[in-house]
Amino acid sequence: MVSNIDIENLVTDIRFQNLKFRQEKTNIFTIVGQTHTEHWHSSFMSWLLDSHSSLRLGHFPLARLLTMYMIKKPDCGFTLRDIYRWNLDAVSFVTEKDATHDGKKRSIDVYGESSELVIVIENKVNARENYNHSNQGQTLDYYHYVESHKTSGQRALYFFITADEKQTAYADMYVQISYQEMYDGIISKCIDHPQVSDDGRYLLEQYAANLRETIHNSNTPMALVNINLCKELYDDYTEVLDEIFETVERTENICESIEPVCMVYEHYRSIFDEIYLSVDEKYGRTPKTLLQRQVINFTELYRRGAVTANMHFTMKYDGEIYHARTVLSDNRRECFFQVLDENQRPFRDERTGEIIGVYESSSSAGVDAINLRREKKGISGRIKTLRGTTYWINDDGFSVKDLIEQHRG
Repeated sequence: MVSNIDIENLVTDIRFQNLKFRQEKTNIFTIVGQTHTEHWHSSFMSWLLDSHSSLRLGHFPLARLLTMYMIKKPDCGFTLRDIYRWNLDAVSFVTEKDATHDGKKRSIDVYGESSELVIVIENKVNARENYNHSNQGQTLDYYHYVESHKTSGQRALYFFITADEKQTAYADMYVQISYQEMYDGIISKCIDHPQVSDDGRYLLEQYAANLRETIHNSNTPMALVNINLCKELYDDYTEVLDEIFETVERTENICESIEPVCMVYEHYRSIFDEIYLSVDEKYGRTPKTLLQRQVINFTELYRRGAVTANMHFTMKYDGEIYHARTVLSDNRRECFFQVLDENQRPFRDERTGEIIGVYESSSSAGVDAINLRREKKGISGRIKTLRGTTYWINDDGFSVKDLIEQHRG
């Protein structure tokens, strides 16, 4: 059991106080009530990617975006050498570009164009893709519009940027990028860039703070922007943070609890929640507010080329070996993680004969597989959490976590 001194050491740690300061720092987006308005996010994105913006970073942000596209779509037909050969400074960006086509009134959220490139960005924060009373989504309408208007010398690149990593575009030619990836791969790199203007850094930091706000009608932040700081704290105070989480989770009314760990959690609730959300291998959720971190699912890993159909995985736990594989949906657009029995065959419902044991998350799959085998063997005690991203290993020796990191962009 942790002591009061252990708790005091945590909350007085300069990193804990730094996290507190970052959370309490004034955010201009919150002040004007525009935390997650899609048009505001699109306008910011247009400014971020514009080589002539007040950031003074030239085409650095745009080059990072194109590099993410190249990594996520290995068959894209261009290389890093091509990216730096293009005249990216000539790409001009606008928002709400008119894309009326075949009688359908459409507008592209962010549109960039030069004599070499056409960049189409569909930006989704709260809403789902609009089908406009037809059987095809707006992303396909944008594709038809651009392909019918671009010149023979222009290469068109399509992006689907979303706060929900499970949401994908109707049209297959779009590359999905989450706001977490936008922060990790572009925004944070611009903040740390030695040539960024003071005003530009301030706006980027304000926008990053805004990304931490939860999405309307959701309990999920658009992106976590203090992950490294949170993980440092967790690594140094693992025992304290684990006990706080477990005690708070099982305490029915923490507001009335006299437990020191409950009292300190209630006082610094938002800080602890951000730490638990950031430590996705252990938690990725909070003990009371039902917040959950967006995770990269197997459909996204499949779209990135990180996993293929029927990729085999094994997990060793308590001296036992478990098996799983990736499986595709009938339309081959979605990918899932399927646990297998001791003979490496799918589990089936005893009554209906239907295949069961198919998951979006390797952690949930691992927990259920272990508990099922324990139950069959009469072993008491069930596990509640598992770092499935590190326990499941493919035949090449890479964990799910390794595959995520290798293809993060």
